[in-house]
Amino acid sequence: MRERNSFVFDFDSTLVSVETLDTLIKRNLRTDEDRRKIDDITKRAMNGELDFQTSLSTRLRLARTEKKDFARMAEEIESLLTPGIDDLLNFLRQKKQELFIVSGGFTEIVRPVARRFGIPEENCFANEYTWDSNGVVTGVRDGPLTREGGKSVVLRALKEQNRLPGVVVMTGDGMSDWQVCADGLADVFIGCGFIVTRPNVKARSSLFVQTPSELLSLLQN
Repeated sequence: MRERNSFVFDFDSTLVSVETLDTLIKRNLRTDEDRRKIDDITKRAMNGELDFQTSLSTRLRLARTEKKDFARMAEEIESLLTPGIDDLLNFLRQKKQELFIVSGGFTEIVRPVARRFGIPEENCFANEYTWDSNGVVTGVRDGPLTREGGKSVVLRALKEQNRLPGVVVMTGDGMSDWQVCADGLADVFIGCGFIVTRPNVKARSSLFVQTPSELLSLLQN
């Protein structure tokens, strides 16, 4: 890999082995029925059947997630990295590739992982949560990543700023990641089944990999 290219990664179920918002919410749920509801909402959102705002507001109604819960998750997140992702990102960094994280998750949780891999803060795009006077999280600040097609909006801005050198590779597990390529803002979409395989994502992938090690081997050849 001699050329300097741009590798854009999703976060949840890609760089880390969990859906961080669901993990946060489930910790506060009291019944199995509520947990099943959360799983169903997440599945529908990742399959493109439910927009992010609706998905988020519905999940937040099921649990009283607080600021302290986010802080605790931020402290834990490096222990939840997807197995093998260290080797993959370290290889790309050694090859001086430009690395980005674009996520519908939250900045407070994404940044510790970015710092671990030397990804600049200005290359990380995620949401900021809002809270009430009691510290209960109520939603997210308005921004492109709160809306359908938000990842494409972020990459379009990066392109306009000439911040995406070489071939642009989008990697993720969800339809929102594939959409970036479908919108012509990434040259290659690598679908991943690191944690979960989504059939509709796999069917649309330029390349589909089951583990970070598999992707690393392909990039090394």
